[in-house]
Amino acid sequence: MRRFNSNTQLVQLIFDKLREILDLTLLIREMILKEELATLPDYLSRREQRIEEIFEFLNELKKINSETVGFQQIQSEIKVILDKVLKIDAENTDNIREKMKKISEELNRLVERRKILNYLR
Repeated sequence: MRRFNSNTQLVQLIFDKLREILDLTLLIREMILKEELATLPDYLSRREQRIEEIFEFLNELKKINSETVGFQQIQSEIKVILDKVLKIDAENTDNIREKMKKISEELNRLVERRKILNYLR
């Protein structure tokens, strides 16, 4: 793990990464809603990398919590942002489930249609 010049620098980096994760999560939601799925895996991968980075930074912050002024406040603010991300993730999951259900229903209709056409031949 790299060392930071100050606890403030670490905390600032954590919040920057959290905002980036939140922005990516919102962008992913927008892509799902607009059915722009071609580049979705790239954004999901990028988001996953940011999440891994943030966990490293949070572990570093835990090590120095006694040295960090306002640690409880920082922890509360981090939790608020993470809760927002989790809420949007839940919405994204629901949206994906709904789209997959529609696709499945459409495929079932196509299969039935094909069976009927084959029967009529």
